Amino acid sequence: MDSSQVNGMVYGTVYLNPQPPVLKTYNQITWQFNKTQKILTKERYKKVVFFNTSLENKLHYYENHTLEINQLQKQDSSTYLLVVEDSQGRESTSFIQLSVYEPVPKPSVNATNTNKKNGLCTATLECTVDATPVTYKWLKDGKDDVGENTGKLNVELKSDSNASYESKDMLHTCLVRNPVSQRSKTISIGDYCGKFLSPPPWDKAVKLKGTIVQ
Repeated sequence: MDSSQVNGMVYGTVYLNPQPPVLKTYNQITWQFNKTQKILTKERYKKVVFFNTSLENKLHYYENHTLEINQLQKQDSSTYLLVVEDSQGRESTSFIQLSVYEPVPKPSVNATNTNKKNGLCTATLECTVDATPVTYKWLKDGKDDVGENTGKLNVELKSDSNASYESKDMLHTCLVRNPVSQRSKTISIGDYCGKFLSPPPWDKAVKLKGTIVQ
C-alpha cells in the first residue's frame, strides 16, 4: 500500500500519478474520492467510465492512469485511491492525499511598541495576513534570516549607526508561505524610527562654526 501527498491551488490544476506505475497486464483500475466514492473505472481494452460526481466535469484521464483535476476548489481536498486489479484478480491500493490551498494574499507589516530613548530605537514588527495555514520567515536586507519563524520580530538600532532615514539600509521583509504560494512585505527602519536616524542623532546637540560669505 503506497501513499503520497499532492498540493494544489484554488482554480489550479493537479496531476495524480499512480505510484508505482500500473503494470500493462492489469485487469481493471478504479479511481475513488473520499476513499469510497468512485470517480472512474477503466477495464483493460475498454473505454474509461466516469461516474456522476462533483469532479466529473473537470477531470481528464490519461492512458498511463494519471488523473488530471482542473479548476480546483478547497472542497476537492481529500484522500484519493487508485485500486488496481491485476490479471489474477488480486487488488493493490495507492493513496494520494490532495490538499487544496488559497493563494497567499499580500501581508501587512506594522511597527508596534516603538521606543526611542537612551540612544536606541526599538520596535516590534508585526506581520499579519488573512490566510491559514501559513508560515512566516523574516529577512534582513533581503537575504539574512533573522528572528524566529513567527509573525513578530523585535528590532533594535543604535542612534550612532550608519543607517539613515533616506537610505535603504535596515530593510526587514516578512515572507509568508503556504505549500503552494508565497507573498512578502518589506518595511524600512525609517518608517518607524523616523528622524531618530537623521543626523545628527536626536539626543545630541551639534554646534556649527563657519563664516558667512556675502
